[in-house]
Amino acid sequence: MSRSHMACALMLLLLPLSRSLSTAAISSHPHELRRSTITHELHARQLTLSMASTTLTDGGTVQSDRVAATRVHLSHILVDTEELAKVCVAQLEDGILFETLAESVSACESSGRGGDLGWISPGLMVPEVDFVAFLMEPGEARVVRSDLGWHVLRVSEAANVPLEMTPLELKSRLAGAKLEGLQLVDLRDEEERRKAMLPADGAEAEWLPYKEWMAWAAEAVEGRGPLSRGRETVFFDHRGGRAERIAQYLGQNGFTRARFLEGGINAYAEQADARVPVYLESDGDCLTCHEH
Repeated sequence: MSRSHMACALMLLLLPLSRSLSTAAISSHPHELRRSTITHELHARQLTLSMASTTLTDGGTVQSDRVAATRVHLSHILVDTEELAKVCVAQLEDGILFETLAESVSACESSGRGGDLGWISPGLMVPEVDFVAFLMEPGEARVVRSDLGWHVLRVSEAANVPLEMTPLELKSRLAGAKLEGLQLVDLRDEEERRKAMLPADGAEAEWLPYKEWMAWAAEAVEGRGPLSRGRETVFFDHRGGRAERIAQYLGQNGFTRARFLEGGINAYAEQADARVPVYLESDGDCLTCHEH
């Protein structure tokens, strides 16, 4: 494996969920995949940091007054030198298709998909790519350098639906007319559901057990089953870890309105509605890792 291929593989390892449906992408054991520790830090920085601009290697800038997207459909071409990256940009300006160029010269395994990395959320890529990508306009191409090489980035689409939904936001949605169009999906097992339920006031949550994700997620990506790409969908579990991974995975596959309840039903009980019971899981629970 070349150094560039290894570099791209390392970058893609920062994705908590693979584009492919495999047991490596989402483990049935909640502790085997950890939340990216920079997700919320980077997102907050993109939305609130006051700075004049970020200078890019192609001589352009990303202006700080541009509102950062919450998710983007990103493609990239990974090359070893700045000179080759600039040649790529010149060829794109001459009308060469990005997909054709990626298949021809990119050192990343995504070259087989025309450089397509799918829909991503903040915190999933190396910081240099992550910061710039969410401030780009759809259709724009930029060159960015990281420790992994030179990236020719292209954003084809952008969305502004936050990945997280706070307990207080969900409480407001459940209590008012804003619930219309919102789908709730409970990922917990039967034992957990007997311990606590959200007070959905007639809007019963869809039950899609996390342990069966490979079946129903595959159906969703293929356009079958109860989930819809165009509908705002909030996944919840006990403490948020499983729901975040599912929302990330589906988001990467075009479900740009997939969200998760931050902190899970446990946080909802503690922050929004004391009527909802707080419980420990049968395995003893983890009070600090938020992976349940």
